[in-house]
Amino acid sequence: MKYLLNRVQVYSMYFYEYIKHREWAAIINAFLYMFTKKSYANDKQMTSSMGKFATRKGTLDFQYINYAYEIEIKHFIEQHQFEVFFDIGACLGEYCIWLGKKDYTCFAFEPVKDSYNMILKNISLNQLDNKVKAYNYGLGNKHSIEHFEINQTNPGANKRVEVQTNETQNFEIKRLDDVFADFGLNPKTNILIKIDVEGMEVDMIKGAAKFLTHFEDITLIIEEKLSGQSSIRDALNDICNFEFGQVDNYNIYVKKSSSRI
Repeated sequence: MKYLLNRVQVYSMYFYEYIKHREWAAIINAFLYMFTKKSYANDKQMTSSMGKFATRKGTLDFQYINYAYEIEIKHFIEQHQFEVFFDIGACLGEYCIWLGKKDYTCFAFEPVKDSYNMILKNISLNQLDNKVKAYNYGLGNKHSIEHFEINQTNPGANKRVEVQTNETQNFEIKRLDDVFADFGLNPKTNILIKIDVEGMEVDMIKGAAKFLTHFEDITLIIEEKLSGQSSIRDALNDICNFEFGQVDNYNIYVKKSSSRI
């Protein structure tokens, strides 16, 4: 019963957002997806409380740009003090657009070319070239070219696989440790990082050891459902001391408490 009431509340928030911005087609698409698990969305420019967005045909983009999507994460972000935001696994760049409009400096990392191009479109739509920077590579533990399995309906679920097939595409992966100096950030910068990399979370952390020790004030939001919370904790605690907590059913927060020398 509690789960049902929660679902009703969440769906009510979704539909309120669509109605608020007169996105009537999105309401129809949301109902259709609920019952068929198939997206009937078209290529469309949409408006939400997060900004203006180009969205793709046959995908769940219309859901990602709704403020009610991952609402607990958004509430956590709104209650947190920071200066710079990193979105690792950015998809449409919806978080960076939302926060860029609030005058935060944002960095979006997305290895999938089609999604990266959507981020560029959305930066332009919202005139945020001075606040949001996008990079067409993923972050891991080494510089490599990796095979990704593409989810046509749910682009946020594209994930790395070991074997190349006709259904996979190749994308570039870099270490955050190898690139962060290019961003010109002061070590005292207060940084908030969202990590959603479909099972590559531990690799990403291992490739960011210098980054995590270099900056004094870092908080991470990490999706842990594929990598597992214990593996993520172990990887982080090998680098620094961290405080851990829960954001929602799938995401933890991690706040740096001190560096380990």
